[in-house]
Amino acid sequence: MESLLIYVMILLLNVFEFSSGIVYNKREKENHFVCSSEEVPTDSQIIKLFLSMDSLKVYCSIRHENKDTSRARLSVFTSGGLAPKLIISNSTYLEDFHFNLSLFNNRALWFIDIPRESITVNTDIAAVEEWIIKVTMHEGLNIYDTEGTLLDLVREPILQWTLGPEMSNSQVKNLFPHLIDIKVVKCPCANDVALFGFILNSTYNGVYIGKTSSGFWEYNETTWYDLTDIIYSQLKDEHQGLTIIDMVLTNHFLVILTSLGLFVSSDLRYPVTSQMQLSRADFCGFERVDYIKGKLWYNEKCFANKESFEVDYVTITFDRKRTLSESSSCFYSKEPFLHWLPCLPSIITSARFLPHVVTFLIDQETKTGIYLFHNRNSKRTYVSVSVLKNEIPNSQPKFPNFQFPISFSNPVGMVFHPRSHFLYVYGNQVWSHKIYSFVIRVSGPASLDWVTMYIKNRSSLLIWRGEVDVTTIHCLSTVCLG
Repeated sequence: MESLLIYVMILLLNVFEFSSGIVYNKREKENHFVCSSEEVPTDSQIIKLFLSMDSLKVYCSIRHENKDTSRARLSVFTSGGLAPKLIISNSTYLEDFHFNLSLFNNRALWFIDIPRESITVNTDIAAVEEWIIKVTMHEGLNIYDTEGTLLDLVREPILQWTLGPEMSNSQVKNLFPHLIDIKVVKCPCANDVALFGFILNSTYNGVYIGKTSSGFWEYNETTWYDLTDIIYSQLKDEHQGLTIIDMVLTNHFLVILTSLGLFVSSDLRYPVTSQMQLSRADFCGFERVDYIKGKLWYNEKCFANKESFEVDYVTITFDRKRTLSESSSCFYSKEPFLHWLPCLPSIITSARFLPHVVTFLIDQETKTGIYLFHNRNSKRTYVSVSVLKNEIPNSQPKFPNFQFPISFSNPVGMVFHPRSHFLYVYGNQVWSHKIYSFVIRVSGPASLDWVTMYIKNRSSLLIWRGEVDVTTIHCLSTVCLG
């Protein structure tokens, strides 16, 4: 089981590295900067810094297998009047800070002390972008260039909360024999902030979540919490078989789907108490057998530069046959997630022709709702787009539906890329649409120029368009594990 956890941690590092938008050089580099907020920088090719209410202190050295060589190189640069600089940036901010020319306490370290006010004057709790940092000696020449992240610990919403009673390492290890799967979600604005949930088998009960502010880069940095009693306080007599099924961390809320119901946090920006409180969302007629087959869907978008009309939406789907007595097996809600509406318009009442809703996403940029349908009788899958009016999808599609070929027989889900807004549909194949043609009216029937991709031997991502021959393209770290 411990080897499984090691494998999971390696996979998480790949996933979080890809999602951050930074591509680190995986080749062995003999020389690079090692930097941290401690006087003894760790020997790592990635820098992770954290901003508190105090000033940002950074210690840097040149990494070399021989410490004497490292010290000699620092002395050469310093005597020549050269010291590295720290570049801090995000989508709305870019600033350079130069390290002191003199070495710190005559040690092989450069040092810089940056007041918090020089980086940001804000201290309110809000969804804010994590900064990208770069330490360089000669900008543009890529000499010793080392990249990393800077996280604001003061403002990040989920970091201000204690999720529940903290767990010891021994308590966490006791869960390993009962572990059957995991669920990992990250903050939309700060890729290093993430939650790690254990999905347990029927021999153990409970909701256990780990929280990290460094993308699980250091295992010991993860804090584990037991939310079991918090969940039980919202239930009556149902206490058996409790486990996490799915999770979503939005800009301002945490949504947890368990085997005994759906639970939503209060607004993370306004902590009334230090420990998180959850409320239960009721779905009439749905029981444990339905919840364990449920799935949450979220169109991730960072609200650091939020427009007034933008809010987060979350969808929940249940894998059950819809009957006329049920309004839907798919529901959606916007924050604060108090009222859940059926995804399908109420005008649709005939179960005979009703396809299964795999997922439903809200696209606020175009004020549309996008469905991924699958007809279990004909085995056909298609995407449909409806205009939203008063946040309710129209019963008539905006464009002719796009139908996938019969070879796409097992659809699993649909997701927008958080930065490019490309739409991906995945299952036994992966389909992407780089130009959101759903909302572009063309002459004649609407045309969707999809690209088909699939994974081969866990090491290559293959892609083709139409009748073009299959071509190997660059391997994505999220899917290439070999």
